[in-house]
Amino acid sequence: MIERQRNGMMAGILAVAVLAAACDPVADPDEGTVSDGVAEGQHADVHGAFLANLSVHCGESFPGVVNAAPEGDPYFSPGLELVLTFRECGEEEVRVPVYAGDNASRTWIFTRTGGGVDLRHDHRYPDGTPEPNTFYGSFVSEPPIGSEAPSANAHNFQRVRDDGMVTGWRVEIIPGERYTYGTQRDGEWRHRFDFDLSTPVENPLEPWGHPPVGEVASLAPAQEEFWANLASHCGQAFEGRLIERPDPDPNFEGDEVMTVHFRGCGESRLALPFHVDDNRSRTWLLTRTTAGIDLRHDHRHADGSPEPSTWYGAHTPGEGTATRQEFIRANGGEVPSGWAIEIIPGERYTYGTIRDGEWNYRIDFDLTTPVSEPPAPWGHEGSTAAR
Repeated sequence: MIERQRNGMMAGILAVAVLAAACDPVADPDEGTVSDGVAEGQHADVHGAFLANLSVHCGESFPGVVNAAPEGDPYFSPGLELVLTFRECGEEEVRVPVYAGDNASRTWIFTRTGGGVDLRHDHRYPDGTPEPNTFYGSFVSEPPIGSEAPSANAHNFQRVRDDGMVTGWRVEIIPGERYTYGTQRDGEWRHRFDFDLSTPVENPLEPWGHPPVGEVASLAPAQEEFWANLASHCGQAFEGRLIERPDPDPNFEGDEVMTVHFRGCGESRLALPFHVDDNRSRTWLLTRTTAGIDLRHDHRHADGSPEPSTWYGAHTPGEGTATRQEFIRANGGEVPSGWAIEIIPGERYTYGTIRDGEWNYRIDFDLTTPVSEPPAPWGHEGSTAAR
């Protein structure tokens, strides 16, 4: 959100994770054309067909092995046995946890956006809170960045570094046969995980931070009330104004028309698009976890593709109150910083950045006077809820 330009630190973390984190690999396809599973002609487009192929085995788990990893990788080595689960499958999002022994920290998230598919990596600690380098990833790429055009069976999620090197991930899926995932640099595979889709195995325990499928994570009493306070305005939109900002402020002039839309109200996720004049790039996402509430910032370009600094955010460090929750970043012992949200139903919604408990940015929205619902945020025009 407003901390997008100020959030160089988070963007840097994401970039480092993309280039160096071996926490999540990429796939290497076999030679030849793959065409098994859902054919592109059976679906509206290749991206929908790709997600449909991922969903063929929904609810099932399969064994896998690390077939390639860089020497000295602290997380993976050739021969390491893995288990993958196609855990949650929808037309707009598919979630695929991968387990290495008793490590249940990783979930690959494929999300449909306007114009393609976005791949993100959800990394959690055993207590359910997010790791600092979580939610890194990339948007599906076309040539010349991607090595080939996306298909129903293979998608590249790659981008070009400042030095010209192409890095990212590749995913292949042949239902009933093989799922392959890995990282790549300039067309060379650094990691490769292969999973045998012909032999289901027993489903592992839930990935860290996530309740069983179909269940809603329980929150502390104050957080439950906070969640209900937000949801009480579901479907409504309200205008706000900038109350506090740094001087000088590189982000806002102070006279913009700001609108919050309580648009997506699910049991486990709330999506609140934040519009600034005609800019519809921002959506605040709040998700229930087994450890509390996670706040993320979904930033999109007008074509629906993600901005480079998207998906930054933080988790609640404690119970908070029914009217205020803070989302504090893990920053290695520096002054605590992050975001805060306040909600007094029927009166005021406040969002902003905080440093050592004090407001840095602050925007207040008037909940006494609803306004007309704005257009959908960029990338979500065909969806009933921003995700």
